[in-house]
Amino acid sequence: MCLVLIGMPLLGAFGIGGASALGAQQVIGSVLSSEDGSPVRGAVVRASEADVWATTDGSGTFSLTLHPGAHAVEASALGYRTTALQVMVEGGRSTTLTFSLERRPLALEGITVSVLRPDLMPRARLEERQVEEANPRDAGELLRALEGVEAVRRGPVGLDPVVRGLRETEVGTYLDGARMFPAGPARMDSPLTHLDPSAVRSIEVVKGPYALTWGAGNLSAIRVETQPLPQAETDVRGSIAAGFDSNLGATETTAKLYGKGAGVSYFVHGAFREGNDYESGGGQLVPGDFRSWEARGKVGFDVGDRGRALLSAGYQEQGPIDYPGRLLAADFFESTNVLATFDWSGDGRIRGLNVEAYHNKVDHGMDNTGKPTRMAMPTRMPPFALDVSVDSYMRVSGGRVGLDLHLDDQWSAEIGGDVYLSNRNADRRIGNLETGMTMFEDMMWPDADINDAGAFGQLSFRRGGLRVAGTVRGDFVKASAPTASEFFLTHVGSDLDAAETNLSGAVTMSYDVDSNWTMTGGLGSVVRTADATERYSDRIPASKAQMTAEFVGNPNLDPERSLQGDVWIDGRFERFSVHVGAFGRKIYDYITLQATALPKRLPLSPNTVYQYVNGEATFRGIDMAFAAALSDVLTWDGSFSYLYGRDDSVGEPAIGVSPLRTTLGLRYEDQAGRFYVGGTAHLVAEQDQVASSRGEIPTASYQTGDLRAGFGMTNGVTVRGGILNIWDEDYSDHLNAKNPFTGIPVAEPGRVLFVDVAWSF
Repeated sequence: MCLVLIGMPLLGAFGIGGASALGAQQVIGSVLSSEDGSPVRGAVVRASEADVWATTDGSGTFSLTLHPGAHAVEASALGYRTTALQVMVEGGRSTTLTFSLERRPLALEGITVSVLRPDLMPRARLEERQVEEANPRDAGELLRALEGVEAVRRGPVGLDPVVRGLRETEVGTYLDGARMFPAGPARMDSPLTHLDPSAVRSIEVVKGPYALTWGAGNLSAIRVETQPLPQAETDVRGSIAAGFDSNLGATETTAKLYGKGAGVSYFVHGAFREGNDYESGGGQLVPGDFRSWEARGKVGFDVGDRGRALLSAGYQEQGPIDYPGRLLAADFFESTNVLATFDWSGDGRIRGLNVEAYHNKVDHGMDNTGKPTRMAMPTRMPPFALDVSVDSYMRVSGGRVGLDLHLDDQWSAEIGGDVYLSNRNADRRIGNLETGMTMFEDMMWPDADINDAGAFGQLSFRRGGLRVAGTVRGDFVKASAPTASEFFLTHVGSDLDAAETNLSGAVTMSYDVDSNWTMTGGLGSVVRTADATERYSDRIPASKAQMTAEFVGNPNLDPERSLQGDVWIDGRFERFSVHVGAFGRKIYDYITLQATALPKRLPLSPNTVYQYVNGEATFRGIDMAFAAALSDVLTWDGSFSYLYGRDDSVGEPAIGVSPLRTTLGLRYEDQAGRFYVGGTAHLVAEQDQVASSRGEIPTASYQTGDLRAGFGMTNGVTVRGGILNIWDEDYSDHLNAKNPFTGIPVAEPGRVLFVDVAWSF
């Protein structure tokens, strides 16, 4: 859906924006090449805090009109590195700026993937513009644009990320640094669900065991950052936006306000979105009703010249939501998150201090409204209509302290620690809908606690083009539950408490071979403790498998240990860039599924009950991406990814291995940034390497295409539109959940026409 463009060239007013009011002053200057001092024509010079921009003429000169005060002004041009300068505009005096731009590789016009950084946080980042142009209904949809990253669809929203075959709690998820977990037993509420896409500023993905300073158990990791607070003084600014998607019948309305004065900055955001059933490319009607609204805000306080305190909070309410890939639908989600941070920067031995504390809670209700089990069927046992409901919740509290140290010109370090305390509970009730009589109630999770306290240390060395970094991490984990069902205590285990001490580590090295090529290697081993579902679930459906069988937990599970190696090669030229990354991973004590002789709980379930057990798994793959400037206004980009995964303990492919995938894109954007049009083709191969014993089925190949365009007007209005799935392809992504009643995977939407309008002031 529509996302709002703040501070981008499209929303400027042809170089003068809203800065023409009384008291504004001229800022004039030039943009030159650092190589020979020649003028850079068509460079965009922008004062981001004031939404003011201009382009340079043939002599490289520009003129801006800004209000008095401090401003951050940056200059960017195709084929050059963006450069920012701080300027103090004084009343009654003109100001002159000169930018000297260095040649740089062409930035990927789609999603850029950088090399493994010395601080062990390799990034695949969606910048704000790409987030806004993507027209997503769910943050999980954004991840499908990244090579090596996918998402599971169980319904219209709540897409669950999968990173190079890693899924669920193997992928650590963070919102502005706070750890997020789902509440629903069927993962209807992926941690990314409880954030409207219009609030997203950037998404970072770590595709391996290198995010050890973020938190515990990150076999891979995703960090979502919301709108940052203004750094410089500014009047109240904001935007209002609305959009509509055909086929989905989906609408969204969003609003933002932000500003800063007297050392206090603030940001307020609100959003409402809803949608209806949609048609697949083959005309199949897919249940897709959803409704969601949220409010989010931040306030920051400058503490002296070097410190800043921030408080942020968000509340979201969703429901009802159809989930065709689940036995139940979502009656409601209610989520609240609160975060407090303090950051301090220095220029001596201690370069930075970060302290944060957070609390997240999610309440989730489910029932069988609209499902076949809510209808009487004489040939079924039981033949009468059932009334099924599940109430669950998740509570997470945590914090982090990190200290950045400057040891000398070549050595730096970071030390710190973090903690999270999670509590998860779910109860199920099944009754006779006709008589209102309760047949039984049971515990799906028994008020389970999983707590983790960890410490980390990172040492980095840099000399010339060589960068080496190493990180070690230790975690103490305690898992417990006060009780369990009589069946669980008798047939599974009565010792519900476990304690672990887990050690993880990683090292990366990158080397600039020359001014164009960089080679990077990484090797890491990280430990993930079993989650509440894997430990304590009592014969409930599993989101990891593609069948409606019942699954039971195992409180004696050992933690997973992932050992992964990466090799990356990046080439950066004036008008071309290329990235190639290959990896291999071995997971010891891999948590997988095994058939048992245990009796099932529900008469409608398949006869075989499965249990979580330890095994081993092997993964390997390759990701590639490129971008090329065909001219000053036309760019071409593409990506490719391949993944192999095998569950060695079962002797078949691992669950949820994505097929070979290729994307190709072409984009035109005028040099002033006022208009763009672009198309993307998605080519996905068939996948017949499947975990058939866990209900996975092959999927056919498919080809889809998207077309997007946008135009910025002089009054701050931006109009965007496009066509998604242009050819109305009938397809399902391989990772999509199956409808438990039909056995058919959830289909993706057919052709969708969308239009978004945003006004920035």
